[in-house]
Amino acid sequence: ASNARIAPAGALSDPVVSFGYDKGEAWLPGGGADTGPRIGFSQELPFSGKRGLRRDVSARESELTEHAIAAVSLSVTYALRKAVADLLLARESIAIIQDQRRATSDIEELTRARYSAGLGSQLDVLRAQAEVARFDQMRLHEEGLVAAAIAEVNRLRGRPEGTTVEIAGKLKDLMGREIEVPPLAAVLARAHQASPELHAALTMVERNRLAIDLARRNLKPDFVVSSSYAFRGSLPDRWSAEVGIVLPAYRKSRQRQAIVEAEAQYRQAQAEQEAMSLKARSSVEKAYADFKAAVVEARTIEREVLVIDALAVESALAG
Repeated sequence: ASNARIAPAGALSDPVVSFGYDKGEAWLPGGGADTGPRIGFSQELPFSGKRGLRRDVSARESELTEHAIAAVSLSVTYALRKAVADLLLARESIAIIQDQRRATSDIEELTRARYSAGLGSQLDVLRAQAEVARFDQMRLHEEGLVAAAIAEVNRLRGRPEGTTVEIAGKLKDLMGREIEVPPLAAVLARAHQASPELHAALTMVERNRLAIDLARRNLKPDFVVSSSYAFRGSLPDRWSAEVGIVLPAYRKSRQRQAIVEAEAQYRQAQAEQEAMSLKARSSVEKAYADFKAAVVEARTIEREVLVIDALAVESALAG
């Protein structure tokens, strides 16, 4: 819809057609030299370059709308991907909790048997039972996260309430895969290239630069061409043509002030573009640090923590 405003911005203003009746020496046409109906036409013609600049300014404003749409699309995509990731994580956490609960339940049964045989203390039994109860509480929490993630996915996809969300693959399928962390410079370059907010800031700078050129061009006069035809009955018809000039006689209080305002808006757009660039860089660097730390943490858990936990469970069952 915003593209529909580009062409009208550079179009000429509507022409003016006027009708009148001139009374001279008589009431009826032909009775006098200056008596008869008259029709006139006039058209305003802006100074050269004004129409093109107006069209360019409108085109930049249309691009701002497109960037805003792209930003909304990316935000929805991000929200959907995050909801899916949360769902996968919660389901995987439930599977891990269930495995750990089964192992802990076996340990609890073994502890109770040792206590019955007089080989253990009641405190060991209570600790094992508390651990089983803790896993039940953790499972309930993760089930709540699953329900919340499914609701978010259905909302973003426009699906009815309670629609089942099936996802091919699980997080455990990533076990053993080496996750490569790209260089920070490459991530920053990609973010700057794909960010609608940065593109919008640059477009606003260009739009305000064109607005300065247009404000300066408004110091030039516009023109008005007009023509009229008068019917005078038996006397010869009369034609007339005129060219008028719209002088910027009040340029000090109008056009000059518009230039000052346009220049101020241009400086503001430059400052906002620089601030947006710094904000984007900071956000990318923070997300990059979080991602890098998550990759290292995942490797440590997979290669060390899970291995030690498995050995600890085996040792407890064997003991």
